Amino acid sequence: MKRLRGEHGSVTGMLIIVLFISLGFGGLAVDGTRLFLARRDLQALADSAALAAASSLDEAQFRATAGDQVRLEPQIARFAAAAVVVTSPWPADGRGSVEVVGDRVTVHLERPVRLTFLGILGLGSQVIGAKASASPAVG
Repeated sequence: MKRLRGEHGSVTGMLIIVLFISLGFGGLAVDGTRLFLARRDLQALADSAALAAASSLDEAQFRATAGDQVRLEPQIARFAAAAVVVTSPWPADGRGSVEVVGDRVTVHLERPVRLTFLGILGLGSQVIGAKASASPAVG
């Protein structure tokens, strides 16, 4: 049987290329799922914090108007949102802010997510964010 000299070792090279491509697709599947789940959890936390802040009413105003006018107490709203975030499994390197404008509370949260497989390919972590707004309901 005749052997071709130019193709010696080509299977090894092809195997390495296929291995890196497979690692890339595996990384997309695993780390993509990790990012999706972390984003979902962060959005749920932002929603909870916004709802807690929206329940921080100025009780004196509420009682003086027999419940017809609802106004938020900005400092209490910020504290309520922060309490929800702090009591959750929030990472130490996460960031957040609470904005109270009129009767609307907006919570912004951000946190980095470490990537496992894509970290091998050079992507160490990605920052995800979530935003939620809420306002008290009258009636």
